[in-house]
This record gives sequence, structure tokens and C-alpha cells, in this order.
Amino acid sequence: MIVAVMGVTGSGKTTVGSLLAKRLGWEFADADDFHSAANKDKMHRGIPLTDADRMPWLAAIPCRGWPPFTKS
Repeated sequence: MIVAVMGVTGSGKTTVGSLLAKRLGWEFADADDFHSAANKDKMHRGIPLTDADRMPWLAAIPCRGWPPFTKS
């Protein structure tokens, strides 16, 4: 089973996700950890990512087929 915690920047996704995973004894993966340093820099500076920026991130997500709009 995969649980995705989604929300806007600063809403507590990492906190909630890590606490939930700990309580359930599950592995926690923060989606931001799969972004390149360049993408993290853009996001930190408030620059929106393009679709091209996101493609390597989507490919790096460990569970293929999520989000459902990605190509397998």
C-alpha cells in the first residue's frame, strides 16, 4: 500500500508523513529527495518547475505508475 500526503509548501507534509510512517512501521520517502539539486534550487528561489524539470523526478520515484498520469 502507498499513502501519498499532498499539500502546499510548508503545510506539514513531511512531518505528517514521517510520523505516520513511524507509527505504522512503514518506510517514508519524501518526494523532494528525488529532485535534482538544480530543481531544489529553483524551488527554493520560488521559480516554478517546468514539465521538463519534472520528468527526471517522475522517473526517479520508486513506485512506477504513480502518479497515475505518468508513463510506465
